[in-house]
Amino acid sequence: MDSSNESIFSEYRNSRNASLTAISSSSDQNISDSSLMTQLPFFPTNQEDPLLSFTCEELISDKFPTTKFPFDGFINFHSLKICSSNAKQMSKYLQLAMGFKEVAYKGLENNSRLVASHVVQNGSIFLEIVNTLETIKNDNVLKFPYFKDDLLRFEKFDLRMKTYVEEFKITTEDLVFDYVNNRIENLCTNPISSIHFGRNMYNTIIKSEKYRELAKYLSELVTKTINDSEIIYNDIMECTLIQKFLKKHAEGVMDIVVNVKGLDVIFAKAVDAGAGIIRLPKVLVDKHGAVKLATITVPNTDIQHTLIENINYTGPFLPGYSDSIWKHSFDYEQQLSSLPPINLTVIDHCVENYSWNQMLLQAKVYAEMFGFHKFWSADEEDVSTGYTALRSIVMSSSNGQIKVPINEPVESKFKGQIEEFNDFYGGPGIQHIAFRTNDIIKTVKAMIQRGIEFNHASDKYYNNLELRLKKDDVVLFEDFDEVRRHNILVDYDPQTRNKKTKRCHYILQIFSQPLHDRPTLFIEIIQRHHHNGFGKGTFKGLFETIEEQQKLRGNFVEVNRVRP
Repeated sequence: MDSSNESIFSEYRNSRNASLTAISSSSDQNISDSSLMTQLPFFPTNQEDPLLSFTCEELISDKFPTTKFPFDGFINFHSLKICSSNAKQMSKYLQLAMGFKEVAYKGLENNSRLVASHVVQNGSIFLEIVNTLETIKNDNVLKFPYFKDDLLRFEKFDLRMKTYVEEFKITTEDLVFDYVNNRIENLCTNPISSIHFGRNMYNTIIKSEKYRELAKYLSELVTKTINDSEIIYNDIMECTLIQKFLKKHAEGVMDIVVNVKGLDVIFAKAVDAGAGIIRLPKVLVDKHGAVKLATITVPNTDIQHTLIENINYTGPFLPGYSDSIWKHSFDYEQQLSSLPPINLTVIDHCVENYSWNQMLLQAKVYAEMFGFHKFWSADEEDVSTGYTALRSIVMSSSNGQIKVPINEPVESKFKGQIEEFNDFYGGPGIQHIAFRTNDIIKTVKAMIQRGIEFNHASDKYYNNLELRLKKDDVVLFEDFDEVRRHNILVDYDPQTRNKKTKRCHYILQIFSQPLHDRPTLFIEIIQRHHHNGFGKGTFKGLFETIEEQQKLRGNFVEVNRVRP
């Protein structure tokens, strides 16, 4: 850990000195003189550093430090997997409406017989849109996910599988022996000398170059058969999961895929914390290199997280995917180039919605499962219009590059957006994804021209915002009239105001209307001017825009209830 990170965690060290001294003392007693130098500076290398091992309570406490160092192993977002009934059509929509470009493909044309995948990219944002190619008739036969206890049932076969190649080799040698023995028994003239002759013939055959080449080929064939069987099994499993996801939720984000370092350790920790298992850690290889990959599910949900550790992969997306095979016509390319460009940068965050009283439970799940910490929070005092409200905790990786806000409804006069989501989605899930940009006005203007529909903020919101900016003597980089014209929300921190320039740290946000008829998935466009918050000052304006949409859908209704 470098000096800056050392200072960030100093208060945690100070508060835990007594326990660390005990740990160090205990460790010293168990370290022999011969191994002392290899264990320096503080702790045995085969143990987790206690300075970077935090309890769940510490991780969800206020003011937990965020560092640039990913000590929890999580690097950043890799991609999002979106389930669709027509992946090809949705890929085209994202290209036309949001400026994405298709960069990778998997389907019938490159021998994927059960699942088709279209991967699109804008900046460093990758979206994988998937659909099934066949219908699995009995999609409830297999248990997905399975859990740690179920792994014991696989151990017998896994141990057996390791001996298959060796057994196949022995079987092949037995075949040669039987062949030689058969010929000698039927053709020999001297039974006594035939034994020695047969042994020489057998050794000559199995030591020959042709036999060695054949044995190597058969060994590779057995290994390839096992690996191909696993690939087909995984495709059937994924086809089943996509089918069940669409049946329950309709189109939506099924998998938040993340880049990690130390995948095996992260996977084991998550499974120990109760995460479901979809795919065990596996190295995938093609001509572009290799990655290690595993997939787990978040407890109490069907939300997936695929963990990816890049070994040396340099291809378009992941092993097994090809470059996009779809070549556009010249006229279509001209049409695309005539549209205003949309330049996005990265996935800023992915928001998960839960039901009543689940927010804190799921925040603790992320703390125990991944070691994520509480980055930000808001309650009904911060997020309320007087008609609807919510609570939210943002869980973050140690380096702050992966953020997952977790929302729950609170008792309010009218049915709020979280309840509406739960009604139509059928359970917990990803409500919206936030894309970051460096020029929100230009980006929003281009998206509107391409057909994206955004929520409209009220004149009252902008009148109040203008008064607040004047009162705090804060000047935005953007033209205020342009911000207002494009319904962009602003949250700023007046305490960071520079007296000379009158600038301060702030964010600009805007939220689209739902991407399909169910009000369960929308996008956020966000620009950050050195502000890492989540718009506590914009929530009321945001909620008012969503309430207007709820009214149009007939879901903004007064309710009389008792909190569960």
